[in-house]
Amino acid sequence: MIAFLHTSKNLVERFEKLVRKFDKDIEIKHFVNEALLKEALESGETDSNSFKKEVDEIRKHNPNLIVCTCSTYGELSEENGVLRIDEPIVRYIVENYGKVGLVYTANSTKTVSANLIIKLADELNKNVEIIYCDCSSYWSRFKSKDFVGYEKGIAEKIKSIVPKVDVVFLAQASMEGAKRYLDDIGIEVFSSPEFGIQEFLR
Repeated sequence: MIAFLHTSKNLVERFEKLVRKFDKDIEIKHFVNEALLKEALESGETDSNSFKKEVDEIRKHNPNLIVCTCSTYGELSEENGVLRIDEPIVRYIVENYGKVGLVYTANSTKTVSANLIIKLADELNKNVEIIYCDCSSYWSRFKSKDFVGYEKGIAEKIKSIVPKVDVVFLAQASMEGAKRYLDDIGIEVFSSPEFGIQEFLR
């Protein structure tokens, strides 16, 4: 059984469909704790006690894997033996590219995602430059379920950094849909969900 910890209920259906794309039979359980991200956005700090308590509750269901789909809680995931959805794709990006456009809509994600890039670059002895693309002005659209506006806004902002980067990384699982508006920009745009799910199911 694979258990997902989400900080937005809007991601449940997306990850359910994604797993079923590759595995029709595996048992899936979704756990949603929106207060975790709310706290991080309001205070600027992740809530380690609440996160650990949530993970402990999930473990009572005896899953084979626990995957956190919230990039903001990536570092706490590692500390608590939870898989972070963004690690597989970031490792691939660091292995293959030098100038990474790091795109985010939740400010709480910026440092955590950058730290992962830097950590993996050090491990792999690679020189990686991070160019930030702040799309936080569109976060309210995701919260209000204006997903088209959210994704189109992100896509337009990304186009402004294309000349400066070798690759674009969408740091949050919620941003994946922006790729459909970026077919013709001439460089790869990567997000974490599909790449991560394939890696973990293997």
